[in-house]
Amino acid sequence: MFKKSSIIYLFSVLIILFLVFQSCNDNGKKTNGDSKGNADLIIKDDKGEKVNLKLRPKVGDTLRYKMIANTLSDEKSPATKDQDLHTEQLMTYYYTQEVAEISEAGVITYKMKYDSIRIESKVSAKDSTISEVYNSNVEDSVHALPDFIQYNALIGEYFKLRVSDLGEVYDAYELENIHEKIFKALGDTLTPQEKAAIKESMGADAIKSIIQNQYQKFPEHEVYKDSSWTFTSETSLLIFPIKNLLSYKLLDIKEEEGNYILTIDAALGIEFISKEQKEKGLTIKLTNSNTGGKGTVSFNLSRGCIVKKETSTNIDLDMKLSAQGQSANSLQKLTTSLTVELL
Repeated sequence: MFKKSSIIYLFSVLIILFLVFQSCNDNGKKTNGDSKGNADLIIKDDKGEKVNLKLRPKVGDTLRYKMIANTLSDEKSPATKDQDLHTEQLMTYYYTQEVAEISEAGVITYKMKYDSIRIESKVSAKDSTISEVYNSNVEDSVHALPDFIQYNALIGEYFKLRVSDLGEVYDAYELENIHEKIFKALGDTLTPQEKAAIKESMGADAIKSIIQNQYQKFPEHEVYKDSSWTFTSETSLLIFPIKNLLSYKLLDIKEEEGNYILTIDAALGIEFISKEQKEKGLTIKLTNSNTGGKGTVSFNLSRGCIVKKETSTNIDLDMKLSAQGQSANSLQKLTTSLTVELL
């Protein structure tokens, strides 16, 4: 049966751990005859040079991406029988976006489809290792497994996004063909309730929240060179409520082949709102943590898209589990790296 929880693995293992990213068409440095496009977004005054950070693509632009997300995790807990469990996952996506429409308010409508997905997974414990490779272009025994039905359904099917000029994803829609492919793969024997659950797990809110991580969110105010801006959001890590602290700094503004290229430094901090939670009679207390992330963003202001983005995150948690007078320790470590390249 289709697993509702598997939607979170469509683009990354933990959404909150990746700093947002996006890319642009061709090599991001070409102009189609429009030298120094969006030059009005750069302003010079007596304090220096500042930028109005906005997405300003052109209708008809085609955006092609390659994204590689690598995740390494280690766990030692009662769930692993106090044995070291190591997992690796390397996910490679090729996907395409087309700028279909831009409203007077600057809201961009994209047509988007996934061209191919490859997932390499490995789990190691003691002296045994299990490996698995999924490739959307190869119809082998792995391709047919239920865990990969949602990936197969995504390939080649266009859906639409509405994104603000500040990089906020407003909506994801026209997902009906993806849903129908999932229903068909499951034999069209689903009850209305099961179909509704699939639509929810693969619906607009789920897709939108994941795709948001592919866009660089910008502030409403203008940004001077060497100045910073921040975003905060609340979510959860495992069962602990946390606050994500994203900070950015505009390091450089330069001109390359008629395009204004900005270099942005990014950092991720995580603040635990609560370090003790209870769930089904089990008390889980965070005794030690080491978390954070960093990244570098190269943004093409002239074409309104990111040229390259590289990010990494680290989550290292020590926890104590208590129930009915007994206790145990749990150690979990997660390291991620993400690279987006223009094709």
